[in-house]
Amino acid sequence: MEQVDLINGRTLEGLVLEETQTMVKMRLVSRKIGRPTLTSTEEFRRDEVRFIRHLPVGEREELSRKLKELDQQRDLFLASLRMLDAPSPQLTNRGIEGIRPTPVAWEDDPNQTAWAFESHYFRLTTNLREPLAVLVTLQLEEVFRAISNLFPPRLPGKPTRIRIWSDQLGYLRAVGRGQASLDHPAVFDSLGNRILGGTELARLEGESIELRRHHAKQLGILNLREIEIQKAMGGKIPTDFAEMAVRARRELRDADQKNDHAIRQSRNQLLQILNHESIHAYLGNWVYDQQKQPLPRWLNEGLAQVYETGLIEAGELRADWPDSTRLAGVRQLIREGKFPALRHILADSPDHFLVRVEGGGDKPNRESSREAYLASWILTYHLTFGKKLLPGKKVDQYLESLAKNEGRKAAFDAFESWTGMDIDTFEKTMLDFVGRLRPDGSLALAK
Repeated sequence: MEQVDLINGRTLEGLVLEETQTMVKMRLVSRKIGRPTLTSTEEFRRDEVRFIRHLPVGEREELSRKLKELDQQRDLFLASLRMLDAPSPQLTNRGIEGIRPTPVAWEDDPNQTAWAFESHYFRLTTNLREPLAVLVTLQLEEVFRAISNLFPPRLPGKPTRIRIWSDQLGYLRAVGRGQASLDHPAVFDSLGNRILGGTELARLEGESIELRRHHAKQLGILNLREIEIQKAMGGKIPTDFAEMAVRARRELRDADQKNDHAIRQSRNQLLQILNHESIHAYLGNWVYDQQKQPLPRWLNEGLAQVYETGLIEAGELRADWPDSTRLAGVRQLIREGKFPALRHILADSPDHFLVRVEGGGDKPNRESSREAYLASWILTYHLTFGKKLLPGKKVDQYLESLAKNEGRKAAFDAFESWTGMDIDTFEKTMLDFVGRLRPDGSLALAK
């Protein structure tokens, strides 16, 4: 970024928009770990400025392009969110340029309207209501573009078919055909190159509407009762009734806010799940040949987890800080002596990541699945941001070695060649890394 040093000691970064003999106008840019990029525009008197560091023309144009793209991306998402919460169903996606899903018949019920959208990387069909379908489309466009900038495509992939149900029942019915139901809110079927997902958002939003109507009715009764008492008491309201009315209004407001928060959480969860499965789909379809050079399951799941919670801004995927929930989970497993050994992670069966609902005896499988996911996440995070070994050419050599040689020993040898460390030493450095890792991705000093 360009830099402006002020006489008072402040150093500002961003893009200089205008300079005159009396004034400097700058768009300030702040990027903090784990937080969205913030921008603002400020003007300074020329006599307040000590020094200006300009970027070369090409870099300046690139910075200007990124900021413009960031603005456009945020405008699109804000317009989509306004549609989601709009009181009138007439406010549709017509105001969102370039994102216009096509109405189609829903495959499960030809009499039901669904929405379809075609992109370079995916083909979406969903029976979510239109504003939510628009939001999902925007998110999918952004995550596929961002992950493709991080891992450029190397294969002539095909668009992934994505189907999202507005209820869990339809989704579970689809993934349960011919197999035990998977206890996952979404799955990527690599053989069919498709993502299937379900959400309870339709039910939650319907219940929210009914609840608000009920609360509005209660509030109307309370207001009417208050007016009646006020008239009967000569314009005065008894203290006990006034206090009760304040409590009732607060409880109604708090209930509505709690319900809105639950819906926002459910929306965010859906988008995060789609991030995860989209990363699987992109890596397996456009980067790594699943027949000749497949990703081992631990690395595939690790990459999807590392980047699913990242910030997507103007085609960049920022994920260089640890997910706090996963980090706490890893540390808990280590304290309890349940964290899998590195050799077990590297040679783990893909089935250990799956939780199948087959009666009531799935508890051990559920726990082993959680351990497998957490272990693959921290190992991949350490390789990416601790050791700086992902992405890169060495990972290709690791995958080539795995493809040529089978067996546990071959897998261990390939990993040692990739990292330049024997497995026991690497494991010690990873556990030390976990102990010193801070929320912002930095490391505490070794004791």
